Parts: sequence; structure tokens; C-alpha cells
Amino acid sequence: MIGSDSLRRLTRRVLALLLLASVLIATLPLQATAQSDLRYFGETGHYLRGAFRAYWERNGGAAIFGYPITEEYFRSDGRIVQWFQRARFELAQGNPPVVQLGQLGREFTSDRIFPQVPPQASTSRIRYFGETSHTLRGLFKETWERRGGLAIFGYPISEEIYENIGGQWTLVQYFERQRFELRLYPSRVEFGLLGDALAPAQLRDPWPPNIAPDRPLNEDGTPRPPPFRPGTYASARVIAEGGKDETYRVEGEGFRPGERVRFLLSSPDCECRPFAIDPQPLADVNGSISYAQVRFNARNYQRGRWYLTAQGLTSNRAGIAQFFVGEAPAVSQPGGVVVGTTPQTAGFGQAVIIQGGGFQPEEQVSLWLTAPDQSVRAIPESPRADGGGSISGANIRIAIDNTFRTGVWFITAQGRSSGRQAIGSFRVDIAAAPPPPPPSQAPGDPGRLGLLIHTDLRVSGAGAITPLAGPPGSGFVFTASGFDASEKVGVWLTRPAGGGVEAINETLLQRSGGNVRVAFRVDRDQQGIWTITAQGSATGRAVTAPFKITRDYVAPPGTPRPATSRNASVTPGEGGQRATFRLTATGFRANETLEFWITSPDGLYVLNTPVQADNRGRIGVSPALGVQFGPRNPTGVYGYHYRGTASGVRADIYFTYTGAP
Repeated sequence: MIGSDSLRRLTRRVLALLLLASVLIATLPLQATAQSDLRYFGETGHYLRGAFRAYWERNGGAAIFGYPITEEYFRSDGRIVQWFQRARFELAQGNPPVVQLGQLGREFTSDRIFPQVPPQASTSRIRYFGETSHTLRGLFKETWERRGGLAIFGYPISEEIYENIGGQWTLVQYFERQRFELRLYPSRVEFGLLGDALAPAQLRDPWPPNIAPDRPLNEDGTPRPPPFRPGTYASARVIAEGGKDETYRVEGEGFRPGERVRFLLSSPDCECRPFAIDPQPLADVNGSISYAQVRFNARNYQRGRWYLTAQGLTSNRAGIAQFFVGEAPAVSQPGGVVVGTTPQTAGFGQAVIIQGGGFQPEEQVSLWLTAPDQSVRAIPESPRADGGGSISGANIRIAIDNTFRTGVWFITAQGRSSGRQAIGSFRVDIAAAPPPPPPSQAPGDPGRLGLLIHTDLRVSGAGAITPLAGPPGSGFVFTASGFDASEKVGVWLTRPAGGGVEAINETLLQRSGGNVRVAFRVDRDQQGIWTITAQGSATGRAVTAPFKITRDYVAPPGTPRPATSRNASVTPGEGGQRATFRLTATGFRANETLEFWITSPDGLYVLNTPVQADNRGRIGVSPALGVQFGPRNPTGVYGYHYRGTASGVRADIYFTYTGAP
């Protein structure tokens, strides 16, 4: 037995050792724990760590900021910076260092001026900010106050306005650091992807999930990440070099730096045997074996599909690649999961559209390309499959520019929830035949594109409707307020010239206190002025908004472009996705308020928030006014129209958007 004195001495010795161990652990250098601080995001292929990770996780994470889309890097001013889909983090010098958010809202709208509103008293419904002379209301106000307020979003720098985002007119409001976007069904506020729009391209290359940069990158994006396939721990490729000897080359990455990598082959008869390479290659400092230029000859191999497994002898990480000896069969996908492009062959300056299906309904799908040299290129869009598991309706376009090598490109689509994966291919040729034109649409009437109608379509009561006009099949959004929160509100449509009444389905009504919002579509081909009415059953209060069903403003490709007003200009007059249309107009009174409306090729007439001329009666001069469109915007003739509210001076600016990538 151990005596009491011995037991006390043993206890003191153990406690002393524990105390010493705790001191040693507490004084370990930061480098020893740096790797445990890493968090990898397979959605974008980037890491988050340190102060940026703590700030991201503490202040809302992906819902507020989105996923990281670059690594940390040293900016030219010495700050460490990292971009996210919706934000930019900057590490300001201090003790301790402080994370600050970049003013993406101001940077994104640097060439625009938003009219300010006069001072007013804040109420429970409207909040006025004297710092920027703008207001906040409704769901935007509720979201701003609940999700971070001034510290996260900054002050509002615009009022609520409608903008074409992703091909849809959306109610938005800009803040110093963000853009709020109102989505329907159900009503909710989403945060704009301003980081995606502004982040430097040279910093966006994804990194493998097991190889993180050990320090912030340089601003030019160096050192570059090794190529990799998202979602795997190691990858391997077998590249046919052709010739009579049927020579193949092995490449791969994602292994532990410095470990040896062995190879196994599985024949078409499923016979698995070691593939002798002496010596077995060592993975380089980036975990890649591509540098070793490993080759083998398959001249005497059985015809058919073979599988090669590359396995790290230390990490046991493995990558599997298939290759064909002889002619490869047509690609097919298990379980009906497919992906491909339309067209299947494209040349430089053209584009292909991704088609796919068989995924889990509503899941997000990751996309990436594999080039003819087997390098991997990320596709930034991650479409959400529709109710039928299809991503074809997302209209994801790949513009073929001079960074694309000629040859066969592979496109991989992988469901993030189901793990279902499909691989398709398309060919890039130097001079591919242009894709077939879309079904022809009769040109519009250029003489009607300048017709002014908003002075005759005024809302009665506290409400609004947008757009003011559109062809049959157009969608409209109607808002009305001033009702009692508890009363029932009926909404109906009145056809032109008193031609009857149509009830609005109650499921389309969205209530928020005394406010009503209805998104509806008019499919009936009955042109003329319609009205929509909302009326409270208890108070009898009514709001009526007229709108017009007309083809007057339809201007698809082929529509002759009207002449721009003499007091205005646009450069260029015609262009595609890379064009920035520069608009100017003069002749207004100094600082005059201008009505501003847009007519678009799909026939919509949208009255926007008024703008203000500068102190010399101009717009688009200082600052410049630039308009740019994406692949989802309708093609044809656009009209940007301005009219002075005091002088009556008009400026009508017309230009043609071709949609060319």
C-alpha cells in the first residue's frame, strides 16, 4: 500500500506536471494551431480562417455575406483582404486588428446618382437618414434593423427602385455595403451578389480541399492553386496522347506533399492488378504528380473501358480515372442524370447554354469545366434544380473567348444534396458554325416606342403598379396601403372599356399589416387600359391602379432603331454583353427633377424613380452614366426616356442590345 505521505508527494508531482503541460500548451506558437483554424467551403473552393472566420461566423455567415470567393491576399495598401459573394472583409491595423467591411454598394454604383429626398420625421413605418438623405421602409427596413443595421449594411444610398436583375425587374435598394432585393413567393429580402460582380478575376481560382495556402496571396493571385476537381480528396486523369503506340499520360493532384503514389489498373473484365512504374512518383509541394509525366503503353491492352486508381502510400488518398482503349462509347449517365450544352460545338465569340436534368428537386448543382489539357475551370453559377430536377431553365451561358483552347471540353454537374453527378461535353472549334437563330419575331414599330402614357395612368389612392404597360402574358406587381390590419381586402381586375371584371385569386395576395401586395399576370389578349382595384371590406377604402396591355413597345431584334433626340447621345448605338452603353442628355434646367422611364425589347414600359439633372442641366456627364446587360436580358431595342418636370424638355435615347458574348 502507498502511505499518506507518499500519496501526497505523488499528488503534488502529478499536479506539477499537469500545470507544466498547461503552460507549454498555452505558449505554443500560433503556427502550430493554424491548420485547425481553417474552414473549407466546397461550394466555392476557398478557405476561411482567423479573424475573418470569427467575424463571418459571428455576424450571419453565408446568409449575410455568402461564401468566400477568394483567399486572403495582401492589397496594395498593405491590408489583408478577402472577398465573399456579398461582401469584402478588410483587416484594419489595430491592437487587436479589426475586421471592416468594404463599401461595395458605393463602389458598384459609383457611376450613378440617386435622387435624395427632403428631410422628414421618422415614424414606425418610415425611417429617415439625414446622413445620406434617404429613407427606409417596409420589409427592407425590417430586414436592415433585424439583420445587422448600420454596422453590417451601412446607410441607405438610394430609395427603393426597380432594376433588371437576372432578366427580371426586381425592387431593390442600395446601401453603402450592400443591395437589398425583394423576392416573391414568399416575400423575402435577399442580399445582392455584389462581391461576385466586383471581385478580381485573378484571385478567384479555387483551391483543393486539402491544400491551403500557408499565407495570404499576392494581389496578382500568386501563388496559383494546383488544378483540382471539386468535391474529391484526390484526383487522377489519364490523357490519351495518340499515335500507333497508344501512349497514355497520367496526371493527378490532391495527394500529401512528398508522399509516393502507386497505380492500380482495373480491366474491362474487372481484373485488378498493380501497374508497375519504377520509381513511383513523389507528390510535389502542392500534392501534384502531374510534373512527373508518367506514361504507359496500352498497345496490347484489351479493348474497352479501363479504370486507373492513383493512391498515396502515406495518406491513402485515392483518385480514380477512366480511359478507353480503342474507340470510346457514347457517354451515358446512370439514373437519368444528364448534362450537356446547346449547341454542342461553338467557336470563339459564341456561347453555349448548359442543359441538364435528373437531379434532386430544388437542390443546388455545382458546375465546372475540364479543358482539353485537363485543367479545371470553375463555373461561378450554382443553379437550383426546379421541381422536376432540371437545371435547363437556369439559362447558364458559357461565353467562348480567347482563353478557351480548341478541342473537347467536359462539363461536370454535381448535386450538392444528392451527390448525383453527370458529365457531358462540347467542342470548341476555331470557326464553328453559328448556332441557329431563335424563332423569328416580327419587328416592332419604331414609331410607337416613344409614346408617353404614364401621365394618363395615375394611381388613385396610396398604391403603385409596375410595369405600367406590357404585351399579353406580361407580369405586373401591384401594391396598396392604408387598410386596417384586421379587415379583409378584395382585389379584382377590370377589363378595358368596362368589358367585365376578373377576380384575383386570394392566394396571390400578400398582407403585411395594412399593406397589400399582388403579383399577377394578364394572359388574355385584350389590349387597352385595364385597372386593378383593392378595397377594404370594413373601411371601404380603395386603391385603383390603371395599366395598359399593348404591343406598342415590343422591339425584338430586327426592329429599326429610332433616332436618339438631338439633345442626347449614346455610345455605342449597338453592342452585346461586353458593351457599356454611355448615355448623356442636356438642355434641362439646372438641378431639375426629371421623369425617367425605360422601354425594353420585351414590350415593358417601366416608370422609375425620378432623377435629377446636374447644375448645368445635364445627365450622364459628371458622373458618367453607363448601362450594361447580361445574358438574360432581352435582346432588341431599348429606350431610355427623360422629361423635365418643370421645363417639359424630353430626351429619348435608343440603342440595340444584341446579346453577343
